[in-house]
Amino acid sequence: MKGYKGVLFSAFVLWFGAALQQVVSPRVGIFGANPDFLLVFMSCLCLWTSRVGGGVVGFFAGLFAGATTGANMTQYIFSRTITGFLDAWSRLFGVDANLFVAAINAVLVTVIAQLVQMFFAPPSGIVAFLGATIGSAMYNGVLAVPVYALWRRILGPQGT
Repeated sequence: MKGYKGVLFSAFVLWFGAALQQVVSPRVGIFGANPDFLLVFMSCLCLWTSRVGGGVVGFFAGLFAGATTGANMTQYIFSRTITGFLDAWSRLFGVDANLFVAAINAVLVTVIAQLVQMFFAPPSGIVAFLGATIGSAMYNGVLAVPVYALWRRILGPQGT
């Protein structure tokens, strides 16, 4: 995913993810676990980006997440930028992306992003926050499968 087409695709996807996060996420929660569409989209986008691209995708995912929640954007931007950079860096391990890898990737991205955010903005109930994080991570892992399958048709194989 290179050039202006990759930038435009990423921008549209993150904008769409922010809209889904604002409108759909609160309505489709299961037992208190809501999906985080921006983290799902970020985790799938990072399968096609470089380390710098992953950081940039993470930055804008954090910017959109902070803007949609109305919270302090610093915690969202920092946690998502670090997570996006690390996620894109994990491509160097040589694992070929497939549906299973995309699901595990989304789970790990969600857990890491939320844990980094927890240290910068500690919630009042850490146990409840961690429970919601685990539920959200499982939900995001399930949602990453159709997202990755669709984007693989659009963007082509990983690394191109």
